[in-house]
Amino acid sequence: MVGRTLDEIRRRLGEHASPDGRYYLACARTGERPVPSGEHRFPDRETATRAADLVDAYRDELRRYDPRLPHYDVIVRELPSRTAAPDGPERDHAGAACRSEFCHEVTAAVFETLSGGGFRDAERAVMDTYLDAAETVTDPDDLCLLLLQSMGAVLDETLDAHEQEVVLNRAAGRLSPAPAGADALDDSLATVANAGLLADYSIDGPADARTVSLDGYALSRSRHVLTLPVAVELLRRRPGADLRFAPTSGDRPGFRVALADRARHDPRGLFRVAAP
Repeated sequence: MVGRTLDEIRRRLGEHASPDGRYYLACARTGERPVPSGEHRFPDRETATRAADLVDAYRDELRRYDPRLPHYDVIVRELPSRTAAPDGPERDHAGAACRSEFCHEVTAAVFETLSGGGFRDAERAVMDTYLDAAETVTDPDDLCLLLLQSMGAVLDETLDAHEQEVVLNRAAGRLSPAPAGADALDDSLATVANAGLLADYSIDGPADARTVSLDGYALSRSRHVLTLPVAVELLRRRPGADLRFAPTSGDRPGFRVALADRARHDPRGLFRVAAP
């Protein structure tokens, strides 16, 4: 299945990486770091070139379920100094990546988890649902959103709460770690906004029952608000945390969210909640 091959390629890419490497991969045209290169660095140009071939192979594999995945001219770049970070769009992959890249990075990590974790039926159901719906969609941005929406809908209906928790924790673990700042929820929502999925948001209420209101959220439809990308970003920052999402009332889309340690262990609404 697609997920198993993606997992193998991502693992091989990680084997080439070096934490203090001077070389990294980027698109020659946009400067973005293409999925799945992330923040990987490589010790020499030859190794980075082999890694670029793996990135191309990974993206070719992704096109088996989404032929409209953007094509990038992946090249090797060198950091100006051993301690300096890349300038411009390369500085923050999550912030600079376009909407399509963010969606595909999240869905690829979930597909890898489904395939490698024994959830083959769920994996096939997601792909079938997406491909059926994609026949009526032509805009590439709409297709990447449709993929996330299909995944959220199918897994919300086919996996129980414990299975959902396992899948999302493992998927988050496949992505590059995110720093645990002072406010994981605010940081997670900012990443989703920077990816072009959200125009603005507000957070109210105490730490154990915060209410999030969303403006211009691309993954809110008449019946549901997709929590999947926010849940993955939270778990990147707080691995193994207990997450609970619940619907809100009112005119604006949003959700109530509690982020706790494992002692309570009561996951809810990890893929979507009912719309107000």
